[in-house]
Amino acid sequence: MDCTKCQSLIESFLKQSLTPVENEEFIRHVKGCSDCYGELEVYHMVNTVVTQLDSGSEEEDIDYKETLARMLSRADTQKRRRRFARYVFITVVVTLLIIIYFLIRGIVF
Repeated sequence: MDCTKCQSLIESFLKQSLTPVENEEFIRHVKGCSDCYGELEVYHMVNTVVTQLDSGSEEEDIDYKETLARMLSRADTQKRRRRFARYVFITVVVTLLIIIYFLIRGIVF
């Protein structure tokens, strides 16, 4: 993913509306590109302040870097969970296929 594409996806990332593949590519790029990470920080800060103003919240001591780090970490955790679920699914399917094969061949356990 290039910087232009990454920066065009920042708002979608903050709204959590990227596809899993887009999300993974976005995070990979942002973690390796200080310019795009900086843009993400600015968008995140502005988005958080606007949300606070809209909700009437007066919380002043927000650590924007920490909340952004948590957001990226949560997205990374979701990626690992999807990958794990995919491996479990494949393992179950393969196991069932092996059992069906042996049942069809008449081999009893």
